[in-house]
Amino acid sequence: MMPNGTRPDSNRRNHGLSLGNVPIVLRRHGAVLLVVASICLVAAGSAAAEDPPAETPEKIDAQSLATMVQSFDKVEKLEHPWGWIRWLMSSKLDPKAEMTFGLVEIKAGQRNPMHIHPNCEEILYVLSGSCEHWLDKEKCVLKAGDVIRIPTGVPHYARTFEKEGMKAVIVYSSGDRQFEEVEEK
Repeated sequence: MMPNGTRPDSNRRNHGLSLGNVPIVLRRHGAVLLVVASICLVAAGSAAAEDPPAETPEKIDAQSLATMVQSFDKVEKLEHPWGWIRWLMSSKLDPKAEMTFGLVEIKAGQRNPMHIHPNCEEILYVLSGSCEHWLDKEKCVLKAGDVIRIPTGVPHYARTFEKEGMKAVIVYSSGDRQFEEVEEK
């Protein structure tokens, strides 16, 4: 007998489960947690075994730093009928960039064309103003402080309201963001 009045094995049951050659002992009240934890450990162990070794950090020198730092007032402002975009980081500006980062303004009462990004997802963070953002056939209203994730290949566009435009940060999961205008359905 144990000091608490129970038998040593009264709270344990072995249901014939094992992890390799180690038996999994299930406790009545913690069986689900133990099984889930064991599955997670096995998954983490196999994932770790498949992960490639960590890459050597990029060497930073004055020349590479010059492409890693961009200034808002020095990058080109791409004008469109609906507003403008300034690309502050991409693989065009820094060949080693793995993401694209920009600022966009959509003028009051305007919209950009329906489009997709076939090679990356987009994150849009509204800095000022508001808009209706359409993803495929679904609409949501975004205001300053809101963020939206647009999955790869999903048709979308933003339309501002008549009284004010919108400024936003746009980030893409590829240094070579691709853009394809698509027909609205």
